[in-house]
Amino acid sequence: MKKPTQLGWMALPFLLILSTPIQAEDSCAGACHIIKPYEQGIQDETLLSSKHIQAGLECIDCHEQTAETRTMEADAYAKGEYDDPMYTREFDNDFCLRCHDDYEFLAKETKHLEELWGINPHHSHLEPDCNQCHQSHTPSTVVCAECHIADWNERLPEGWILKN
Repeated sequence: MKKPTQLGWMALPFLLILSTPIQAEDSCAGACHIIKPYEQGIQDETLLSSKHIQAGLECIDCHEQTAETRTMEADAYAKGEYDDPMYTREFDNDFCLRCHDDYEFLAKETKHLEELWGINPHHSHLEPDCNQCHQSHTPSTVVCAECHIADWNERLPEGWILKN
């Protein structure tokens, strides 16, 4: 019988953890990911990741992964071959609109911003991708501020920043 390598034994607990369905009370950061800062960011109520958790979503609702992907990530972690900080994932509009209806609905829902700001970012001439403004684990930004001159600091939602 072939003797397992030390690396194989080290990866086994991670593979078992990652092959088990994640429950709401489970912590991904406790398994093998270098995501402690992202998990801690969920406590920041100004970030979208926190708002999504408060709405009853779980990390895996956006970070869907196949068993193959989980196995590859566990192997990369065991070998120390991973990005730290992790790469930034950009979701396309279709992904966001699976839950957030459509762009016209969003424009209607944020119509009140025209009175507050003089502009509705969801009724834009640019038709920006959601991720141009909205970030999940870092502060979101207002793309409109790149061209439109205004006192944006007074208009920004709590926790949002201006791009430099």
